[in-house]
Amino acid sequence: EVLIVENDEGEIVREFIKETDTITLYKAQRECLIYLTHLDSKDMENIMVEKLNRQMDGSEWSWSNLNKLCWAIGSISGSMSEDQERRVLVIIIKDLLSLCELKRGKDNKAVVASNIMYVVGQYPRFLKAHWKFLKTVANKLFEFMHELHEGVRDMACDTFVTIAIRCRRHFIAHQPGEAAPFVDEIIANADSITSDLMPQQVNRFCEAVGYLISAQLNTQTQAQLISGLMKPYNDVWNSLVQKVGENINVLEDLAVVKQLGNVLRVNVSACGAVGKGFISQIGNIYIDMLGLYKAVSEIISSCVARDGAVATKYANVRAMRTIKKEALMLVDTYVKHCEGEVAAVNENMVPPLLEAVLADYAQNVPPARDAEVLKTVNTITSTLGGLMTDKIPVVFDSVFESTINMINQDFTDYPEHRLAIYQLLQTINQK
Repeated sequence: EVLIVENDEGEIVREFIKETDTITLYKAQRECLIYLTHLDSKDMENIMVEKLNRQMDGSEWSWSNLNKLCWAIGSISGSMSEDQERRVLVIIIKDLLSLCELKRGKDNKAVVASNIMYVVGQYPRFLKAHWKFLKTVANKLFEFMHELHEGVRDMACDTFVTIAIRCRRHFIAHQPGEAAPFVDEIIANADSITSDLMPQQVNRFCEAVGYLISAQLNTQTQAQLISGLMKPYNDVWNSLVQKVGENINVLEDLAVVKQLGNVLRVNVSACGAVGKGFISQIGNIYIDMLGLYKAVSEIISSCVARDGAVATKYANVRAMRTIKKEALMLVDTYVKHCEGEVAAVNENMVPPLLEAVLADYAQNVPPARDAEVLKTVNTITSTLGGLMTDKIPVVFDSVFESTINMINQDFTDYPEHRLAIYQLLQTINQK
């Protein structure tokens, strides 16, 4: 399920909830439909096509009915023979495209378009077998990313992620009749593709391209693709970091702080998708990122010292804390994917990180302490194991007593810190 919520920084974001009663119900319904399809796939085909015809003639038209029908069509992916699936899917997509043309009103068209994207994204076997159709679908998704209806843009980005995960090798392969792999074209046109997207939608787009890049097994080629994807964001980053270096007061501009936070979010999204190969990009920004972490920490501390704990509610302070959280999230995300590189992480990444974050955590007032510090240290400890032994005393000196004093007054305050400190203690004991 996807909920639209306001986060701690006052931004409207989508929150994904994985385990709910609704999801459990959907899984049971999907399983039932798959069994029924196996019993009589031709009958299931007739029912689906007949139901869609009723949407076309208007006798059963409604957003709810179309959503349910398209979910059902998507849920039986893989349960028919490949030939039957191809035939049925061609009929359904043609009818849905016709329905999109028939309907008037941008909301109606948006619902139909979203359902087309959903259905297509649920049939990777068909997409893999038909490269030209897959490319056409991808280009259509890029068109939908310019739609004025925000829900359509969200759906286009989500579907692109789904297709990227399931068909990634086809995007990085040199297909017959193509001048270059399609991923090269996507990266070259990324600026124009994402020009109408909101920051969180840009993150989804970069996540999808990250999944495509992860399929490239040649390390040098992969690094070039990462460099191409991240170049516009690195240009913004380098420009802003240079301005901050020349005049720290630039960080008083809320727009600048939000831009820096957005660039870090893009890095987090792409890193989680690419995996350990993303170290080539992290190396470009790591030292500047930790320097920025220290700079915003000092500003936050001075605001809190001047105005008290209420300063943590100021818009600029919340935006600066986003920079800190996203920087920690980037390290956390990379360390989770750094298999085979633990010695390099221990030697090059961990010491400067601990220097930047631990003292700041200990010195801050409780409301200004970020639970992400504990979570990131936990991830590093879990991944590096015995390599962290010499650093644990320093970690304890900075986070243990300060965190315990936050949570020993009652059983409700600072729930994130409460959970994170116990998880860290558990990891240290186990490792």
